[in-house]
Amino acid sequence: MSPGPGQVAAVPVAAMVAAGRACDALAREFAEQAAVVTGARCATGEAWQGQAALRAGLAVDADRLRLIAAGEQMQGLAMLLAQYAEELREASGAVGAVLDGGHPPDAPALVAAMARAAEVDERCAAELLRSAAQARDGSALDLHAAATQLASATGLLADALPPRGSTPTQVRDWWRLLSRDEREMIIADAPQLIGGLDGVPCADRDRANRLLLDRLIDTDGDVSRRDALTAVRERLQRQEGVFPPALLLAIGTEGQGRAVLAFGDPDRAADVAVYVPGMGTTLADVAGKDGVRALAVHDAASVLAPRSRPVASVVWLGYDPPSGLPEGASTARAVAGAVRYGRFLAGLRATARGAPPHLTAIGHSYGSLLVGKAAQRPGGIAADEIVLLGSPGTGAIRAEQLGVPPGHVWVAAAPGDPVTERLPAPPRLLASLLAGHAPGALLPAQLRAEGHAQGWFGTRPAAPAFGARLFPAEDGPDGAPHSHYLDPGSPTLLALAAVVTTPPR
Repeated sequence: MSPGPGQVAAVPVAAMVAAGRACDALAREFAEQAAVVTGARCATGEAWQGQAALRAGLAVDADRLRLIAAGEQMQGLAMLLAQYAEELREASGAVGAVLDGGHPPDAPALVAAMARAAEVDERCAAELLRSAAQARDGSALDLHAAATQLASATGLLADALPPRGSTPTQVRDWWRLLSRDEREMIIADAPQLIGGLDGVPCADRDRANRLLLDRLIDTDGDVSRRDALTAVRERLQRQEGVFPPALLLAIGTEGQGRAVLAFGDPDRAADVAVYVPGMGTTLADVAGKDGVRALAVHDAASVLAPRSRPVASVVWLGYDPPSGLPEGASTARAVAGAVRYGRFLAGLRATARGAPPHLTAIGHSYGSLLVGKAAQRPGGIAADEIVLLGSPGTGAIRAEQLGVPPGHVWVAAAPGDPVTERLPAPPRLLASLLAGHAPGALLPAQLRAEGHAQGWFGTRPAAPAFGARLFPAEDGPDGAPHSHYLDPGSPTLLALAAVVTTPPR
């Protein structure tokens, strides 16, 4: 017997929401147990050998995969229940609104609302019956089947997102139109969909990414990557209750790993600096040395900023930096990351709580090439200042090609930095090779002559011909001048802090 309109209008949606949360809790528990099994498997190392060890290892691996599958099955079900609960809430609300209007049972509006409710109910029932059947016959523990269902559930929620290619401003407007319950549902059930979505407010991204970070740590089978993710989580934990607060604005395992960490809330800051590290940077470095550098920028700028102008500093690892040569000699990775960096900056403009912030884009080493490539894209980047530290070049001939007003491109090049001072342009290097010079002679001191304007990626930013303004820079204490621009107390950091906190004129 089909339910009547009154029953549909009073459907207990809250029970479905509670069931979804229970499934999510089970998914987390399965993931934690899978991580425990993985740790136990790794702990045996080479200490246990032989046929018995091999059979035991295979059995443990099988159990681990079944736990992962069960977790993914529960996570997919949690997402589906949350989505269907929202759809049923809307459908039952529509039926209730028609009933409240006093329409007769055969009114077209009531018939349409009941049909919609029946369609949602049918889809939900079919999915629940399928999941129950999989639980009974054991197929829910098949990793491929569970992954397929999780992807299907994720796709269902993804369909509710703004279309691919939407601007950060369009994303912001979509997010604002969602109800509080809808936003909470997406954060809890599909943090991977919105944690890195430019245009979603930073505080909401942080909440989603912390959930996602926990799940990635619980489920990632790559030990070194899990260690790096754990280091990010520990960095966040160390910052709890300490000024400035840390916000995780992106986290992921695609490519070499993704992480964007802010010190201070960019949405509430009047001055925001976004730092892109260079070659050799790893996911763990966001929690380590590059996180330290971003925090140093925040602290130095906060000393200069008036109390009415809060500061935020971000380290942005949204691309795959080259690990060395030959990738570091190519612009390919910088070009690939330039689009994402530009969207991120536009997102900070879109989600600002008050007036748009005074925004400084900072690139170190290969990261400066990425910043330069982003600035030279059509429309430029949403930055008021561009800072190039230890830069091998940006691909630009002159600073004016970076799209900011004259006098707003800044460069630091330590006297002994080989990347800024000794790296020749490719044609000059090729000529040296063809002339038979040994590799050690390819970086002669005369390449540092003031008249030598060409570097590896276009005009050397520190050359007078480029037209940038120069920061003071020192080589540092250990013979590695390329690494000390953002050391606390360095002249470059102090000058950078003044630029970050100077309101645009």
